[in-house]
Amino acid sequence: MIKPNGNPLMKMLSEMIPGLLILTLIAFLVSLFWGFRLSVLIGFLVGFIYVVFSYFFLAETIFCVVKYDKKKAQRIMFFSYLSRYLILVLLSLIAYKIKVVNVFALLIPQLFPRLVLTLNNFKERKAIKNDESSVD
Repeated sequence: MIKPNGNPLMKMLSEMIPGLLILTLIAFLVSLFWGFRLSVLIGFLVGFIYVVFSYFFLAETIFCVVKYDKKKAQRIMFFSYLSRYLILVLLSLIAYKIKVVNVFALLIPQLFPRLVLTLNNFKERKAIKNDESSVD
């Protein structure tokens, strides 16, 4: 899916993508209880694509910023954070104006990364615990 290119954070991102996709799909299926709307489907797709892009951008920024001094690194991280959220706000405003993309469906996938990271962490801990218990 995503080549690591020496960035260890890309491995973490590639492990997150299936969970993000599953949660986005579940959220879309739940939205079907209120009826199918193409704008909601497009919103979830755009939201999923943006959350993957956002975390890709974050991983690349972190990987590049570690070679700078603290002050410059903080400045770069701040502008990275600001630009990612500015893009999200602009996407939301465009979605609101053109009405082809549902704004709420676009924003919902932005809530999933923390949940996916937490679930992946539990899964990883359980695998480590099972490996330790099998060694006697």
